[in-house]
Amino acid sequence: MNHLVNITKKELRELLTPGAILSVVVIMVLFMCIGTAIGGEAEKSASAAKVGVVYNAGDGADVAETYGDLDDPSEIKLLVLDSYASLYGMDRDAASASIQYLEVGYSDEDGIISAIERYGLSYVITIPDSIVTNIGKIKTMVPDAEFTPIGTYFVYENEGLFGSASSSVGTSLVSEMNGRLSNILISGEITTDTVYFIQPLIWGSENNHTYVNGTIYSDVTPYALSSSMTSQSMMIPLVVMIVILMVGSVVISSMGSEKENKTLETLLTMPIKRTTIISGKLLAAAIVGLVYGVAYMIGMMFYTTGLTVGSTSVNLSEYGLALDAVDWILLMLILFLAIFSALGICMILGAFTKNYKMAQQMTMPISFLAIIPMFVFMFMSWDSMPLIGQALLFLIPFSHPMMAMTNLMFGDMTLIFGGIAYLLIFDAVMILITVKIYNSDILITGLDQTKFMKTLNKMFKIKKEDHENN
Repeated sequence: MNHLVNITKKELRELLTPGAILSVVVIMVLFMCIGTAIGGEAEKSASAAKVGVVYNAGDGADVAETYGDLDDPSEIKLLVLDSYASLYGMDRDAASASIQYLEVGYSDEDGIISAIERYGLSYVITIPDSIVTNIGKIKTMVPDAEFTPIGTYFVYENEGLFGSASSSVGTSLVSEMNGRLSNILISGEITTDTVYFIQPLIWGSENNHTYVNGTIYSDVTPYALSSSMTSQSMMIPLVVMIVILMVGSVVISSMGSEKENKTLETLLTMPIKRTTIISGKLLAAAIVGLVYGVAYMIGMMFYTTGLTVGSTSVNLSEYGLALDAVDWILLMLILFLAIFSALGICMILGAFTKNYKMAQQMTMPISFLAIIPMFVFMFMSWDSMPLIGQALLFLIPFSHPMMAMTNLMFGDMTLIFGGIAYLLIFDAVMILITVKIYNSDILITGLDQTKFMKTLNKMFKIKKEDHENN
């Protein structure tokens, strides 16, 4: 029994290293932070949205207190107010504060989009002046009764997982209006076609309008666009993470093996400039990493395409959300620079490994730097993050290829070129540090033999002796 306990203790000491415990803690904190952020976004999307209403017949008309014959604009305003209050579980006063009536034309698309941006509206519904007349025709059962088309206008932006919430809420509001109006109409005697009584309003399809990158598109909602964007927004972070972890692990493990097999010392003693050795290692690994990245990206594109066959996903290229040749070149450039950044970090970490086993532990920092932005960008967008979050993610070099595709689609070239400039500077710094390390004797003598570490060890030795003497 004692042997079993001793062996178990030995294995636990080897498995529960400080690095292993730290990795578990970091992952736990990471998921807690992401969960908190996603919960905040979910709460924000579920809160009462500020909605704009275009109803010109209601200009100057107060909101009615009760429903009568629905032959007055004030009663239509009451219908909108009660529907909104019911949708969010609010009273009329609170709901009234969230409804903004717009002084624009029913079909004035530019005016509607301008009002959305000026007042910070989540969406706009448009009600034609003819709604009172149409309701009257339905009630009097005239032969030429017709549906009343309700328009919905949305703005689709890069807002992450909950960016399409406005379209779901907007259509729900119109549906609530339709249900309430139907109940009022059905309460009377019905002797004609019941379809108008059950659904007096018509919405959706060509009545949906979404503003994307400066253009208004009909017959589409942010929800439909977001559903089609999800596969691509999740594909790139996953591919980047896989490539960086794979290439980084190979580079660090290679250096650990070279040290363990003494081949690195032989290479460094050859009549070759050490900057040439560094450049060759980095360039070869970066090219291999880029090839891996392109291969995985192509495979993932076919995979996601196969999943969407027969689904209701939209063709993003029809809405200006597709990459052209220049965009793909910029994406590959950012991916290459990010891989180069990973290799620079790995070359520095690999310089301090003593063997292959220690090299495996050195991959932990690079893993964290790749996993953190991957999880963040799977559920959130750059625009939906607070300023401190944007600053921290911008400093992580692997964040830039993960958000590059979305930024290119939405034309956010400031982040694209800013990211390229940052990656170039980061890569240059990594190369300078690597060259300095390779030009020193650390690779051969080890970190313990440096002047700094000797001084540090001497200080600890003195303190230990003083403690023992006391």
